[in-house]
Amino acid sequence: MFKKIISSYITLIFIILSITGCGKAASVNPGEIYNDNITISYRNITVYAPAVAQTSNGYVGVISTITVTIQDHGSGQVFVDTIPLTQIDMQGSARLAVKVATALIKNDKNSSDISPSSYDYFFVVRTSSPIIGGPSAGAVMTVATVALLKNWSISKTTIMTGMINPDGSIGPIGGIPQKIDAAYSVGATRFLIPKGQMTYTEMVTETTTRNGIIQIITHPVTRNVSDYARSKYGIEVVEVEDVNDALRYMTGYEFVNPVSDSSNITTDQYIKSMQPIASALLSQATTTYQNASTAFNTSNIPNYFPMYYRDQIRSIFNTAGITLNEANRWYNEEVYYTSTSKSFQSLINSYLVLYACRYFNADNSEEYVESLLDEANKLYNTRSEEAKKAEIKGVISLQCVGAAQERVSEAKSYLSDAEKSFNNHDYLNALYKIAYAIQRSESASWWLSIAGYYNDTGEFNSTMLNNLAEEYINDAQQAITYSEVILEEMGRSSPYLSSAKSLLESAENDYEAGYPASALFQAFQAIVKGNLALELVDGSTVDKINRAEERASISITESRRQGIEPVLAVSYYEYAQSLANESSYDDALVYYKYSDLIAGALRFTTRSEVTSSRYIGVPELPSMFNWYNIRGSQVFLLMIFLIGGITGLALGVIIGGLLSEKKPYKDEDTPWVPRSIEDYYRRNK
Repeated sequence: MFKKIISSYITLIFIILSITGCGKAASVNPGEIYNDNITISYRNITVYAPAVAQTSNGYVGVISTITVTIQDHGSGQVFVDTIPLTQIDMQGSARLAVKVATALIKNDKNSSDISPSSYDYFFVVRTSSPIIGGPSAGAVMTVATVALLKNWSISKTTIMTGMINPDGSIGPIGGIPQKIDAAYSVGATRFLIPKGQMTYTEMVTETTTRNGIIQIITHPVTRNVSDYARSKYGIEVVEVEDVNDALRYMTGYEFVNPVSDSSNITTDQYIKSMQPIASALLSQATTTYQNASTAFNTSNIPNYFPMYYRDQIRSIFNTAGITLNEANRWYNEEVYYTSTSKSFQSLINSYLVLYACRYFNADNSEEYVESLLDEANKLYNTRSEEAKKAEIKGVISLQCVGAAQERVSEAKSYLSDAEKSFNNHDYLNALYKIAYAIQRSESASWWLSIAGYYNDTGEFNSTMLNNLAEEYINDAQQAITYSEVILEEMGRSSPYLSSAKSLLESAENDYEAGYPASALFQAFQAIVKGNLALELVDGSTVDKINRAEERASISITESRRQGIEPVLAVSYYEYAQSLANESSYDDALVYYKYSDLIAGALRFTTRSEVTSSRYIGVPELPSMFNWYNIRGSQVFLLMIFLIGGITGLALGVIIGGLLSEKKPYKDEDTPWVPRSIEDYYRRNK
């Protein structure tokens, strides 16, 4: 063991020292080190990562180089060295890149001889100035790691930017135009960006004069990324959705997934598990609504200025009836999770009506609210203990226990708020939060019961779960911090960012309180909303909804091919469809994304050889000029112009040479720009 540690440190020192002599960016460079009868083999590759730096003249694009090295006799450790330091820690991106690359290799039929956990991983980042945003290099770090493990070369003229998400999808980033500027400086001919970011917003300042009055107006203008890159530099911009897309353009290889069947998301088994709960809850909601109706019609709720209490309670009662009708409709259409959600909403409002009627009829209304609060706390304590003690053996119980723990965590939050409202003598608000907390506590037992309908696949223990929750909490922190920085640069804000922060805080609290499954799934939600804070700056579109739905359905189908039933992902997929049908597009996008992330992350927790890597070649660049559309007369004229231009250029060179001095000319004001990574290293070694 001691020899192994010493060897690792010797290798790390060797790698850092050898970077100054790296000759090529995209070639895999192998080597060996001998120490105490141990031969340590390593391979490294250097890639460009465009970034944004803040200068006295504003934000500019800069090029970073990332040298990734893997060495055998390792244990899966990840080391990162950055000079200068990035504004956001690069460690999280490197760890996630290794995690995603490892999952891809493990699930590849053609990689059974590769053991990613037997390597150590080194990421050495060098740039000319402090950069903003480590996560935007996550995708290219993942590509480089996969290429090293598979011994694939990477295209030198294709550069990319984008975060890497835990499910292998590529997340949104900022500063794309500046990064294209930087990519051109090192000879890029193709630039990869995250799917859905083909437009960007630029603040334009215009000065106008009217009647002698000068007006300076700044307003946002939407521009096209592809137009910018092609017109200015002749660079092709390609949107990539996941790391597999990026690999295709950067290495010519791809991992071939089986064709997904997106037409059968809600299986018979899923329906059998959800139908009894939906039926029981619908029956309870119907009975409670009827009781609320009787109580309201016989109550003496006051209705006078300035607090028209009866009108308020009537509105709540009407809402309960509307959601109850929706629950019936979705139940009849066998959309059971959505029906359950609507019944849940109806129950909360019906119970609030009942509680309000009893409150106004009580001899001591304050004591009534206090007793109800005690009842809610007792129920929470019971359900919370059940969820905490529930055993997690595999992927099914992980989802069901996680959902149960999430719900008691939310109940606790509402109870805390209810106590604050009670102490502030805001009794009606306290009653609503009590009603919500009680129903949320009860819903935990529904999810615990669902696990019995499935065979629990995969293996999980407390150590694995704690490690997984901790990793995704860190990933969520990265996504939130990055979005916060970019939105601040853009001068924009997003409600998703504040929601993501609340979810992250709740995940951290649950992890510390001994609810790791809840922490894991809340971290998933925080990642989704942290990413959407950037993605939805300009709002949702039908294309974004359709793409999110397709990705979620593919993730669910692929999980099932690995023997994993993503019951929670299916529930959220179904609910997203319902929201989209109701034109709640932003909410639908959230649930589609959440479904996709859950199914993808679960798929990456187990090894199952369901993909196969193959070489298809790097896609060719489109022609910048279409000769086939030129007619014969145009070709003749074009040839004349070309011949004339070449002749004139030759004469100019000859005359210039005769008239010029022998002394070479050097323009001191023109900055040096490398046109290849070899130039870059020769200049900066």
